[in-house]
Amino acid sequence: MEFVIDVINNLAYIHENFWFKETLLILQSFIVFALVWWFATLKHGNKLLLFLSAIIGCASSILGDLGYWNDNDVLKHIAPASLYLIGINDKERRNGILLFAFLFPFFVITYEPYRSILIALFSILSHFLIYAFIILARKSICLSLFFSILIGLLYIYIGNIASPGTNDILVNPVLITLYTRCFDYYTENDKYTLFLKYFWIVLLCFAYFGNWIFYFLSDYYYLLPF
Repeated sequence: MEFVIDVINNLAYIHENFWFKETLLILQSFIVFALVWWFATLKHGNKLLLFLSAIIGCASSILGDLGYWNDNDVLKHIAPASLYLIGINDKERRNGILLFAFLFPFFVITYEPYRSILIALFSILSHFLIYAFIILARKSICLSLFFSILIGLLYIYIGNIASPGTNDILVNPVLITLYTRCFDYYTENDKYTLFLKYFWIVLLCFAYFGNWIFYFLSDYYYLLPF
């Protein structure tokens, strides 16, 4: 195990440079997207997506614990593919199964409500409130964008002020997607698809541009009054 950690450390030191690190992560996200796109065209692609999701989930848990992947880095890998599976035309409603196969193993591996009973209760309450917002926003582009931005900012804010992984417990984008898409799939009604499209577009922007914005602003933190 120490050997594996040493290898990861050595690779991390190679791309300590911010620009190279971000370029490498973007390349990784394109590879993940290409695999998801390819698997979606295969007859039994849902089984391959289960394995891909589990690999990404394990990698994000291990590398996150070692301090190498932040939330935006993980979103870079799952946001483009999630948006693709939600947004493309699905006459046979097969994408619901593919989206579930891509996100569910990742969710099971990375979601940690068992830290305490209080955190688990807060997680249930927060996601009930978020679902109430989604019901209000489901047919409105403006409300969908507004609530998506609000959820995205909450996700980043909790990630900055709380212990690692707390934001994934209280505001989990994958869980939000799974339960809203499940309602659509089993009621055979696409009333939440509009919201989910804009939701993942916003998360995509946070993932790809969030790190860059914070990087450019880091030199000016001393000007902030707090």
